[in-house]
Amino acid sequence: MLTEDEKWIFDLQGYLVLRKVVSDNDLAIMTERSDEWHALSDRELPPPLRSYEDPEKHPKAARAILDVEYADHVFDRLILNREIMRIVLALTYERPQHLLSALTMNTWKNDEIGLHGGTEGTWHNPANDYQVADGKIFATFLNAAVSLVDVPPGCGFVCIPGSHKSSFRRPDYVDIRTGPPLVTNVPIGAGDAVIFTEALCHGALPWTPKDRPRRTVFVRYSTSYASWSPGVGPKEEYRSKLSEGVYEMKKQAGFQGPKKIVSQLLEEIQGERKIG
Repeated sequence: MLTEDEKWIFDLQGYLVLRKVVSDNDLAIMTERSDEWHALSDRELPPPLRSYEDPEKHPKAARAILDVEYADHVFDRLILNREIMRIVLALTYERPQHLLSALTMNTWKNDEIGLHGGTEGTWHNPANDYQVADGKIFATFLNAAVSLVDVPPGCGFVCIPGSHKSSFRRPDYVDIRTGPPLVTNVPIGAGDAVIFTEALCHGALPWTPKDRPRRTVFVRYSTSYASWSPGVGPKEEYRSKLSEGVYEMKKQAGFQGPKKIVSQLLEEIQGERKIG
Protein backbone atom coordinates (compact mmCIF):
# COMPACT_ATOMS: atom_id res chain seq x y z
CA MET A 1 0.00 0.00 0.00
CA LEU A 2 2.95 2.34 0.68
CA THR A 3 5.85 2.56 -1.72
CA GLU A 4 9.35 2.26 -0.32
CA ASP A 5 9.90 5.95 -1.11
CA GLU A 6 6.75 6.91 0.79
CA LYS A 7 7.83 4.87 3.81
CA TRP A 8 11.22 6.59 3.83
CA ILE A 9 9.71 10.08 3.46
CA PHE A 10 6.98 9.59 6.08
CA ASP A 11 9.37 8.09 8.62
CA LEU A 12 11.90 10.86 7.99
CA GLN A 13 9.48 13.81 7.97
CA GLY A 14 6.28 12.67 9.71
CA TYR A 15 4.10 13.69 6.75
CA LEU A 16 3.38 13.01 3.09
CA VAL A 17 2.01 15.31 0.39
CA LEU A 18 -0.55 13.75 -1.94
CA ARG A 19 -1.27 15.65 -5.14
CA LYS A 20 -4.76 16.20 -6.57
CA VAL A 21 -6.68 13.70 -4.45
CA VAL A 22 -9.95 15.62 -4.92
CA SER A 23 -11.64 16.24 -8.29
CA ASP A 24 -12.36 19.74 -9.55
CA ASN A 25 -16.09 19.05 -9.32
CA ASP A 26 -15.89 18.03 -5.64
CA LEU A 27 -13.61 21.01 -4.93
CA ALA A 28 -16.24 23.36 -6.35
CA ILE A 29 -18.98 21.81 -4.19
CA MET A 30 -16.83 21.89 -1.04
CA THR A 31 -15.90 25.52 -1.66
CA GLU A 32 -19.54 26.46 -2.19
CA ARG A 33 -20.56 24.72 1.04
CA SER A 34 -17.67 26.33 2.90
CA ASP A 35 -18.73 29.83 1.88
CA GLU A 36 -22.40 29.04 2.58
CA TRP A 37 -21.89 27.60 6.08
CA HIS A 38 -19.18 30.00 7.22
CA ALA A 39 -21.55 32.87 6.42
CA LEU A 40 -23.99 31.51 9.03
CA SER A 41 -23.95 31.78 12.79
CA ASP A 42 -23.80 28.57 14.81
CA ARG A 43 -27.52 28.89 15.52
CA GLU A 44 -28.24 28.92 11.77
CA LEU A 45 -26.10 25.92 10.79
CA PRO A 46 -28.00 22.80 9.66
CA PRO A 47 -27.77 20.17 12.45
CA PRO A 48 -25.59 18.51 13.53
CA LEU A 49 -23.07 21.06 12.23
CA ARG A 50 -21.38 23.17 14.89
CA SER A 51 -18.21 25.19 15.34
CA TYR A 52 -15.27 23.98 17.38
CA GLU A 53 -15.28 27.46 18.92
CA ASP A 54 -18.31 29.75 18.67
CA PRO A 55 -17.24 32.58 16.30
CA GLU A 56 -19.37 35.05 18.26
CA LYS A 57 -17.29 34.35 21.37
CA HIS A 58 -13.96 33.96 19.54
CA PRO A 59 -14.20 36.31 16.52
CA LYS A 60 -10.46 36.32 15.74
CA ALA A 61 -9.97 32.54 15.82
CA ALA A 62 -9.95 30.57 12.58
CA ARG A 63 -13.36 28.91 12.44
CA ALA A 64 -13.70 25.11 12.18
CA ILE A 65 -17.14 23.67 11.41
CA LEU A 66 -17.46 20.04 12.55
CA ASP A 67 -19.53 17.07 11.31
CA VAL A 68 -19.82 18.34 7.74
CA GLU A 69 -20.09 14.76 6.43
CA TYR A 70 -23.65 14.68 7.77
CA ALA A 71 -24.68 17.71 5.72
CA ASP A 72 -23.30 16.95 2.25
CA HIS A 73 -22.26 13.65 0.67
CA VAL A 74 -19.17 15.28 -0.87
CA PHE A 75 -17.59 15.27 2.62
CA ASP A 76 -18.83 11.72 3.21
CA ARG A 77 -16.96 10.64 0.06
CA LEU A 78 -13.83 12.43 1.23
CA ILE A 79 -13.60 10.24 4.34
CA LEU A 80 -13.21 7.16 2.10
CA ASN A 81 -11.09 8.89 -0.56
CA ARG A 82 -9.04 6.08 -2.14
CA GLU A 83 -5.68 7.83 -2.14
CA ILE A 84 -6.06 9.06 1.43
CA MET A 85 -7.30 5.66 2.59
CA ARG A 86 -4.34 3.95 0.89
CA ILE A 87 -2.07 5.78 3.33
CA VAL A 88 -4.36 5.54 6.37
CA LEU A 89 -4.95 1.81 5.96
CA ALA A 90 -1.23 1.13 5.68
CA LEU A 91 -0.28 3.26 8.71
CA THR A 92 -3.01 1.85 10.98
CA TYR A 93 -2.38 -1.78 9.97
CA GLU A 94 -5.82 -1.78 8.31
CA ARG A 95 -7.66 -0.95 11.56
CA PRO A 96 -8.82 2.69 11.10
CA GLN A 97 -11.65 4.70 12.63
CA HIS A 98 -12.82 8.10 11.41
CA LEU A 99 -12.77 10.55 14.33
CA LEU A 100 -14.02 13.80 12.84
CA SER A 101 -13.97 16.12 9.86
CA ALA A 102 -13.57 19.89 10.20
CA LEU A 103 -14.18 22.47 7.49
CA THR A 104 -11.96 25.41 8.40
CA MET A 105 -11.60 28.93 7.10
CA ASN A 106 -8.71 31.32 7.78
CA THR A 107 -8.43 34.94 6.68
CA TRP A 108 -5.70 37.53 7.11
CA LYS A 109 -7.64 38.86 10.11
CA ASN A 110 -7.50 35.61 12.11
CA ASP A 111 -5.12 34.81 14.95
CA GLU A 112 -2.07 32.75 14.06
CA ILE A 113 -1.95 29.05 14.84
CA GLY A 114 1.15 28.30 16.87
CA LEU A 115 3.16 25.10 16.96
CA HIS A 116 1.48 22.22 18.77
CA GLY A 117 1.61 18.44 18.86
CA GLY A 118 4.82 16.47 19.10
CA THR A 119 6.22 15.50 22.47
CA GLU A 120 4.42 18.42 24.13
CA GLY A 121 1.10 18.07 22.32
CA THR A 122 -2.27 18.92 23.77
CA TRP A 123 -3.74 15.44 23.38
CA HIS A 124 -1.56 13.67 25.97
CA ASN A 125 -3.09 10.33 25.02
CA PRO A 126 -1.12 7.09 25.05
CA ALA A 127 -3.06 6.05 21.95
CA ASN A 128 -1.19 8.76 20.01
CA ASP A 129 1.74 6.55 19.07
CA TYR A 130 4.32 6.17 16.31
CA GLN A 131 6.43 3.06 15.73
CA VAL A 132 8.50 1.43 13.00
CA ALA A 133 9.34 -2.28 12.90
CA ASP A 134 9.82 -5.04 10.34
CA GLY A 135 9.72 -2.64 7.43
CA LYS A 136 6.33 -1.21 8.43
CA ILE A 137 5.16 2.08 9.95
CA PHE A 138 2.46 2.20 12.61
CA ALA A 139 0.72 5.44 13.58
CA THR A 140 -2.38 5.54 15.75
CA PHE A 141 -3.55 9.14 15.14
CA LEU A 142 -3.49 10.67 11.65
CA ASN A 143 -4.69 13.90 10.08
CA ALA A 144 -5.35 14.53 6.39
CA ALA A 145 -5.40 18.26 5.62
CA VAL A 146 -7.11 18.68 2.24
CA SER A 147 -6.74 22.16 0.78
CA LEU A 148 -9.61 23.66 -1.24
CA VAL A 149 -7.42 26.52 -2.47
CA ASP A 150 -3.89 27.07 -3.72
CA VAL A 151 -1.65 27.79 -0.73
CA PRO A 152 1.28 30.07 -1.65
CA PRO A 153 4.72 29.86 -0.03
CA GLY A 154 4.86 31.71 3.27
CA CYS A 155 1.32 30.73 4.26
CA GLY A 156 -0.45 27.73 5.72
CA PHE A 157 0.90 24.47 7.11
CA VAL A 158 4.26 24.38 8.85
CA CYS A 159 5.90 21.65 10.88
CA ILE A 160 9.14 20.52 12.45
CA PRO A 161 10.09 17.53 10.25
CA GLY A 162 11.07 14.53 12.32
CA SER A 163 9.58 15.88 15.55
CA HIS A 164 7.18 12.92 15.68
CA LYS A 165 10.19 10.93 16.92
CA SER A 166 11.62 13.59 19.23
CA SER A 167 12.27 12.72 22.88
CA PHE A 168 13.07 16.25 24.04
CA ARG A 169 11.14 19.44 24.71
CA ARG A 170 11.04 22.00 21.91
CA PRO A 171 13.11 25.14 22.74
CA ASP A 172 11.02 28.25 23.44
CA TYR A 173 12.68 30.21 20.62
CA VAL A 174 11.41 27.82 17.93
CA ASP A 175 8.04 28.93 16.57
CA ILE A 176 6.06 29.03 13.31
CA ARG A 177 8.30 31.80 11.92
CA THR A 178 11.66 30.15 12.68
CA GLY A 179 11.99 28.81 9.14
CA PRO A 180 14.36 26.19 7.68
CA PRO A 181 16.03 23.99 8.60
CA LEU A 182 14.03 23.59 11.83
CA VAL A 183 10.56 24.66 10.68
CA THR A 184 9.31 23.81 7.18
CA ASN A 185 6.47 25.48 5.28
CA VAL A 186 4.52 23.14 2.96
CA PRO A 187 2.77 25.08 0.15
CA ILE A 188 0.24 22.96 -1.75
CA GLY A 189 -2.35 23.32 -4.50
CA ALA A 190 -6.13 23.07 -4.46
CA GLY A 191 -7.11 19.41 -4.16
CA ASP A 192 -3.79 18.38 -2.58
CA ALA A 193 -3.57 16.80 0.88
CA VAL A 194 -0.95 16.73 3.62
CA ILE A 195 -1.21 13.54 5.68
CA PHE A 196 0.66 13.68 8.96
CA THR A 197 0.86 11.96 12.30
CA GLU A 198 -0.48 14.07 15.16
CA ALA A 199 2.76 13.22 16.96
CA LEU A 200 4.36 15.72 14.55
CA CYS A 201 4.82 19.26 15.90
CA HIS A 202 2.87 21.45 13.49
CA GLY A 203 1.08 24.78 13.10
CA ALA A 204 0.25 27.35 10.43
CA LEU A 205 1.69 30.63 9.22
CA PRO A 206 -0.82 33.50 9.03
CA TRP A 207 -2.89 33.69 5.86
CA THR A 208 -1.78 36.81 3.98
CA PRO A 209 -3.87 36.93 0.74
CA LYS A 210 -6.68 39.44 1.27
CA ASP A 211 -8.60 38.47 -1.88
CA ARG A 212 -9.54 34.97 -0.70
CA PRO A 213 -9.61 32.90 2.50
CA ARG A 214 -7.75 29.69 3.19
CA ARG A 215 -10.26 26.82 3.07
CA THR A 216 -9.20 23.40 4.38
CA VAL A 217 -10.92 20.15 5.30
CA PHE A 218 -9.18 18.31 8.11
CA VAL A 219 -10.08 14.60 8.22
CA ARG A 220 -8.85 12.76 11.31
CA TYR A 221 -8.43 9.03 11.84
CA SER A 222 -7.23 6.78 14.65
CA THR A 223 -6.86 3.08 15.18
CA SER A 224 -10.35 1.68 15.71
CA TYR A 225 -9.47 0.03 19.04
CA ALA A 226 -7.90 3.13 20.61
CA SER A 227 -9.45 4.55 23.76
CA TRP A 228 -10.87 7.98 22.92
CA SER A 229 -13.53 10.18 24.47
CA PRO A 230 -17.09 8.79 24.74
CA GLY A 231 -18.35 11.31 22.17
CA VAL A 232 -16.33 9.76 19.35
CA GLY A 233 -18.34 7.59 16.98
CA PRO A 234 -21.30 7.96 14.61
CA LYS A 235 -24.23 10.13 15.65
CA GLU A 236 -26.99 7.54 15.62
CA GLU A 237 -29.80 10.09 15.26
CA TYR A 238 -28.27 11.20 11.94
CA ARG A 239 -27.26 7.76 10.67
CA SER A 240 -29.44 8.08 7.55
CA LYS A 241 -27.29 10.99 6.38
CA LEU A 242 -24.15 8.82 6.14
CA SER A 243 -23.17 6.16 3.64
CA GLU A 244 -22.94 2.66 5.10
CA GLY A 245 -19.17 2.65 4.60
CA VAL A 246 -18.61 5.90 6.50
CA TYR A 247 -21.00 4.82 9.26
CA GLU A 248 -18.90 1.69 9.77
CA MET A 249 -15.63 3.63 9.49
CA LYS A 250 -16.77 5.82 12.40
CA LYS A 251 -17.39 2.87 14.72
CA GLN A 252 -14.88 1.44 17.17
CA ALA A 253 -13.81 -2.15 16.55
CA GLY A 254 -11.33 -4.73 17.80
CA PHE A 255 -7.95 -5.50 16.28
CA GLN A 256 -8.75 -9.15 15.46
CA GLY A 257 -9.97 -8.47 11.90
CA PRO A 258 -10.59 -5.58 9.51
CA LYS A 259 -13.97 -3.92 9.12
CA LYS A 260 -16.11 -4.88 6.14
CA ILE A 261 -15.56 -1.46 4.57
CA VAL A 262 -11.80 -1.89 5.00
CA SER A 263 -11.81 -5.23 3.18
CA GLN A 264 -13.83 -3.59 0.40
CA LEU A 265 -11.42 -0.66 0.16
CA LEU A 266 -8.38 -2.92 0.12
CA GLU A 267 -9.82 -4.92 -2.76
CA GLU A 268 -10.69 -1.78 -4.73
CA ILE A 269 -7.36 -0.02 -4.12
CA GLN A 270 -5.28 -3.07 -4.93
CA GLY A 271 -7.34 -3.62 -8.08
CA GLU A 272 -6.84 -0.01 -9.16
CA ARG A 273 -3.08 -0.23 -8.55
CA LYS A 274 -2.81 -3.42 -10.64
CA ILE A 275 -4.65 -1.70 -13.51
CA GLY A 276 -2.49 1.41 -13.14
